[in-house]
Amino acid sequence: MFRHEEERLPLVQRKKKQWIPTRLLIGVMMFTACWTSYMCRLQMPILVVPMIKAVAGNATGGACAPEQNRVRRAISWLDPVADLEDHILNERLQAAQNFEPSETFNGRFAREAPYLRDARPHDAPIELFNGMPFDWQPQVRGQLIAAYSYGNVPGNFLGGLMTLRWGAKNSILWMSLLAAIVSLVSPILAQVHWGVLLFTRIVIGLTGGVTFPACHSLVAQWSPPDEKARFVWSLLGGTFGTILTYPMVAGIAESLNWESAWYIPSLLMFVWIIFWAIFAYDSPAEHPGISDEEKKYIIDSQAGTVTAKKPTLKQTPLKEIFTSIPFISLTFCHFGNLFLLFFYQNSMMLYLTKALGFHLTKGGAAASLPWAGRLFFGFFFSWAGDTIKRKQLVSVTILRKGATVFSHLIPGIFLILVGYVGCRFVLANVFLVLALGFNGAASISNLSNNQDLSPNFAGFLYGIMNTVGCASGIIISPMVEEIAGKYGNPIEKWQILFWIGAAVCIVCMVIFVLGGSGNIQKWNEIPAEETERDRARN
Repeated sequence: MFRHEEERLPLVQRKKKQWIPTRLLIGVMMFTACWTSYMCRLQMPILVVPMIKAVAGNATGGACAPEQNRVRRAISWLDPVADLEDHILNERLQAAQNFEPSETFNGRFAREAPYLRDARPHDAPIELFNGMPFDWQPQVRGQLIAAYSYGNVPGNFLGGLMTLRWGAKNSILWMSLLAAIVSLVSPILAQVHWGVLLFTRIVIGLTGGVTFPACHSLVAQWSPPDEKARFVWSLLGGTFGTILTYPMVAGIAESLNWESAWYIPSLLMFVWIIFWAIFAYDSPAEHPGISDEEKKYIIDSQAGTVTAKKPTLKQTPLKEIFTSIPFISLTFCHFGNLFLLFFYQNSMMLYLTKALGFHLTKGGAAASLPWAGRLFFGFFFSWAGDTIKRKQLVSVTILRKGATVFSHLIPGIFLILVGYVGCRFVLANVFLVLALGFNGAASISNLSNNQDLSPNFAGFLYGIMNTVGCASGIIISPMVEEIAGKYGNPIEKWQILFWIGAAVCIVCMVIFVLGGSGNIQKWNEIPAEETERDRARN
């Protein structure tokens, strides 16, 4: 009887492999890791609007303010209750004007219309949930948005090193826990001084920098070659985080207060950390629940390219990596891609609310639509990339370079067009959706190419290229404030910004087309004697 049960066991395992493969669960966990990382990243670019009196969200003017009724009718397909909301809002504003200041700034109008309130006094005691904005200069706004990148740039390099030393699971676990704690106390620290809040953003940027290098290490360990693009697509979980975060955080800030828009996402992140600790593992060899059949399939498919044991920092060919023309070209390509993405993440909410004049909640919903396009387009490009690679229709090098036409060139063109449609809100959103939608092809261009060059050091490579790429986040926010913000955000100034963003993206693409490669590099190999010596030492 026992022998017959043992003979039936492989059938059960095959059924599990078909419907619930362990690598699928790992892909889901990577998707959610990137999702929560972006949630922490995007809180500040959204909340600077209600947190700072000078740029309070619904009190904005904007080029489209005189045409708001026409624009609202144009976007009724997006928000069917917009007219009702506006009618209620107008009644509240009129009622607020009939109240004495003491009544207006206390009770329901203090909650419903925080943009009508005075700024928080500098000597006020620390309070919870008071909803009062700060009287900070626009330059402070730019620095608070850019602060994430101040930490994120070195964080990516640190992430590559941490992944080599402690593994992807533990690196993400402890950094995510730190990010959740810091984000939770940010509203309190902001009342001490804006400089303290800026420091917390640097810390959160540092933690966020660890996520993607660590996830690329997981991709290298868990993905069979013919499924690699779909694994890389899971890193677009950050895009899903953007889709969710914009309307969620903006909605919480308007319906409750801006402090709650810090607290609620932070508490949700604590819940996610528990799931990560339970389900994530660094490799198939370490996972206690994976079937022998699936483990063998993954390891056999990676034979000759990925070592069973994680390489150490001593085994990492630093000189060869930093002098590799294909890798340098990839780093430029990645910089152009992130320049485009940071431009959207850090600036699009300001453009929609300040230059055009849309309300914060509607701006949040509108700003999330292009990211939905990127997520769905990215899935199509990932599937197409895996199919082309499996059928060997073209070389991997041609596949990666050809994909940059979609991930870099077309988004750059649409970005320029956005600046010239003005208050034609629907058309602007169509261009934004197409721009970021086609950028989903990054999943088979710059986001996959480090896996081609060196699967053994994919996480470390991504840490380096993301360190350089995330430096764009330091540049963009101050640049936006200098070119457009200090002049009141006129549309013609934003047109200059759109041209700059497109130019950087396209030039970086050209560099990759000239110097990039899709071939495994010689320095991917770890000498056998070093591997054996390392095992003996451990």
